[in-house]
Amino acid sequence: MAKAFPRHTINLDTSAYVTYFKLWKDMDLTSGTNVLKFEKAFAEYIGAVSCVAMSSARAAFYVTMKALAIGRGDEVIMPAYTFPSMPAAVVAIGAIPVFVDVDPETFNIDPALAAAAVTPKTKAIVAAHLFGQAAEVESLAKTAKAANAFLIEDCAHSTGVFFHGKHVGSWGDAGLFSFGIGKNMPCFGGGAVTFKDRDLSGKVRKLVNSFSEPEDMSIHKKVWGSIPGWLLTRPESFPWTFYIVARMLSSMGSDAMDASVEEPISETTHFSLRSVNKMANLQATVGIEQLTKLRQRNATLARNGAYLAEKLQGIPTVQAPKPVAGEEHIYQYFRILVPEAGRFRSLLLKRGVDTKRDDMRDCSGLAAFSAFKKDCPVAADLPDKSIELPNNVFLTQGDIDYIASAVREVADIVSRTPADAATSGRS
Repeated sequence: MAKAFPRHTINLDTSAYVTYFKLWKDMDLTSGTNVLKFEKAFAEYIGAVSCVAMSSARAAFYVTMKALAIGRGDEVIMPAYTFPSMPAAVVAIGAIPVFVDVDPETFNIDPALAAAAVTPKTKAIVAAHLFGQAAEVESLAKTAKAANAFLIEDCAHSTGVFFHGKHVGSWGDAGLFSFGIGKNMPCFGGGAVTFKDRDLSGKVRKLVNSFSEPEDMSIHKKVWGSIPGWLLTRPESFPWTFYIVARMLSSMGSDAMDASVEEPISETTHFSLRSVNKMANLQATVGIEQLTKLRQRNATLARNGAYLAEKLQGIPTVQAPKPVAGEEHIYQYFRILVPEAGRFRSLLLKRGVDTKRDDMRDCSGLAAFSAFKKDCPVAADLPDKSIELPNNVFLTQGDIDYIASAVREVADIVSRTPADAATSGRS
């Protein structure tokens, strides 16, 4: 196979693994002074007053709600199209998730619908910046202020992204960040929350100070677990390794490749506190280094994504991203909407383009949240149509031309050929 492109690559240099071995040798994997240094550097980068680091963005969400005294009977307005763990955290703290539909172009929360959902019980609004594009956070901030509610930004997909000249995470009362292995600034896991108010920051820090440090073994697992993906999704290795396995599994009708790279999606309201702990010294040390590379990495993702989006315009059955005029989009996760998503993915894979199925849900329609059910037609339509195309810092313009051509070819086949027709060879 001359050309094959992985759905995603890991944004880590070899220096991160060198750091791991050094800190392991010095017995400084989990404890050390670099967490405070990272918090200071990250707050300055984002333009926030302060930052508190911990084990994950989900942990940060739960702890922040706790510090804000959000509890029983309070309403938290949030996008219906999200990962189930987010409303699960709201339920776990005793509050009520109020689901709001999303914008059909950006997939971010619809600010007009968010404003319409405000009631006297509204305690917070969650603005999620999905896939590398900021939500209309300025409008949401005005709505939150008028409602005397808190604005919590979910920046897990958009670290370092700007909106109206300010980084996401600096607009709201709190900004949640994730440094998981699949994010644009991976640090072998970890998360953080930024603040514009020192009193709130102090409350969160007091809670986090009561947490334990992660165990060394959990850090070892994160690092060693990342190595196969890091090695086998490099441009020089993917066509001869993961791609061959993906083709084989696809021909067998197996979703093992998807399952192996996805976090299991729970459709329950369970929110586990077992993994709520402090950030590890290794994660902070890698994070300090990653910050120096983030701006350039985001610029490359944005340039590649914008070019791919341009090449995909005009395909009748494909909805490609259309960034808000004048605003930044880094296309961290390049999502398109297509008919017959499963078949579309299979045909693209035959042409060397690995894709990812949607790993989010219309939470307003999940049985686990039936007590909070809302009619959110845009969110309900997305999971069955959304797929993720490759976008990474290794792609050349020629690579992107090839990917766009493959999408165009597959779109033509799917539009002309019934789903139950035999598809063999190139079709």
